Amino acid sequence: MEAWVREQYSMRIERLERRGMHTAFWHKQERFLIIPADGRSEAEMEERQQMSRYLRAKGVDGVGELVKTTSGTYIAPYNGQPLALVRAPLPAARFRSLGRELAVMHECGRTCPWPIVACRRIGQWRELWAKRIDQMEAFWSSKLASGPSSPFDRLFIESFPYYLGMAENAVQYVADTELDEEPVGVDCAAFCHERLPEAGWVDGMEAKLPTDWVYDHCARDLAEWVRHLYQRHGMRCRRAVRQFFQDYGHLTALSPFAWRLIYARLLFPLPYFECVEAYYTASDENEQARHEDALRRLLERSHEYERFLASFAKIVGISGRIRLPAVEWLPPA
Repeated sequence: MEAWVREQYSMRIERLERRGMHTAFWHKQERFLIIPADGRSEAEMEERQQMSRYLRAKGVDGVGELVKTTSGTYIAPYNGQPLALVRAPLPAARFRSLGRELAVMHECGRTCPWPIVACRRIGQWRELWAKRIDQMEAFWSSKLASGPSSPFDRLFIESFPYYLGMAENAVQYVADTELDEEPVGVDCAAFCHERLPEAGWVDGMEAKLPTDWVYDHCARDLAEWVRHLYQRHGMRCRRAVRQFFQDYGHLTALSPFAWRLIYARLLFPLPYFECVEAYYTASDENEQARHEDALRRLLERSHEYERFLASFAKIVGISGRIRLPAVEWLPPA
């Protein structure tokens, strides 16, 4: 690793440490993180660097900065794996709530003067979800034809039609939202996270890393944080969910369009898709056993999640002013 850093970045590692999922090192009193760059392109990294520059120019605290190699690229191979280097300030205490901090980051993104193309995800949810649905449906059909060869196969074969229906409802909900509601300023693309709960800055463990970002509707981050709170606490998350939206709303008022996109994203059964995909790509039996346990827990809580979705408007305090079209198969709120 030291030789790689010296060759690719002309830096000397003065101290090496493990930081969460990443390797960190110090060079001339600056801290750097080595981060996997699987699936990322140079064009995406260039845009993430632009986002970083803009956030730092706007005075946003704790923002990391991508570092180019000596050959001028943002991605460098190490033992066959693409890696990126981020100059990362030490994580600092957050003085604003997550909701307010997120609202600041989103608002900066909405005013970004540069075109963001490679990292752009806004308006693509339906197509991306439909592709994922088609892939899993084809895989399910093959499993159905061959018959189950493991307990997980049986769980997957039996449960997929339910989650297929749920996923198709989510796609339709986005389509109806785009037809029924007019986007306003808050619905412009913002600097978001591929997966907000996985961003280390959220719990004060890391800087804000450009490698975490995409350019999307703010509903992406908001829905994924709600999903995270529900997965962690179940129905006990209601107070935390309402407080999160209240904090966000102090700086940014959400439109009916945004609320409906949040709801659509919560309808899409992302944890189910990820659990199934992770099981069938797992490298060992212990990992498969963990995913099988996760799927069983997910199925056991399916009716509770239906109740959560049915009461979402009441939980976040918008039932009297924003109309979220009802999903027919959900229980009464």
